[in-house]
Amino acid sequence: MISAIVSFGFSLDAYSKAKRQGESALTNAMYAMSRSFSLVLACLIPIFFETYSYLLAVAAAMIGVQFFDGFVGLRVKNAFKTIGPFATAAGNGLLLLLLLLN
Repeated sequence: MISAIVSFGFSLDAYSKAKRQGESALTNAMYAMSRSFSLVLACLIPIFFETYSYLLAVAAAMIGVQFFDGFVGLRVKNAFKTIGPFATAAGNGLLLLLLLLN
C-alpha cells in the first residue's frame, strides 16, 4: 500500500512538471498517474474485503512495480532510488513467501 501511494505521489509530481513541458510529456504523465491511482485503489480492496487470492495478486503486482523501479534507479544512477525499491521488493517478496507458507 505504501509503495502504491509513493508511486502515485511521483506520478502527481510528474504531471505537475509535465504541464510546463508540452502535450507529449503531459499525456505520458497522465497515463502514469492513472495507472498509479489504479494501483492505490487495488491495494485498498484487501483492507475492506478478506480475499486471500486477491491479496496475493496485488502483492505480486506491487513487488513487480518495486522491482522494476529499482532498474529505473540504476538507469538514473541514483543509489537511493536503486537500493530502496530493490530492498522493498525483496522484503515484500519474503513476506509474500511467508504468507504462502502459512
